[in-house]
Amino acid sequence: MSEAVYARVRANPKFAQLVARRGRLAWWLAGIVFVLFYALVLMIAFAPSVIGERVAPGSTLSVGVAAGLFEFVFFWILMAYYVRKANSDFDALTAEVVDDAVSAEVIKKAA
Repeated sequence: MSEAVYARVRANPKFAQLVARRGRLAWWLAGIVFVLFYALVLMIAFAPSVIGERVAPGSTLSVGVAAGLFEFVFFWILMAYYVRKANSDFDALTAEVVDDAVSAEVIKKAA
């Protein structure tokens, strides 16, 4: 693409909307990951007895291991959510922005 097409993409209000929506979602998901991860780290640091407790009497699974496994699975779920959102909403909006910019370039060259 030419520099003019890139300039039209950046000037398109849909592009600003795309950047804002994608950034907002990314920050929310990053915040969730940050809070959950550091909550586990702080619990390990300040409440090791809680982390070492068993999930159920006679179980070999500790609360710490269960929490770590939960985080691992939950973070994969968040990643899948982001990918689904990116492949549906964000890709559609990206295609609109690119189509607008490229069609304007074609019209300009035809004139």
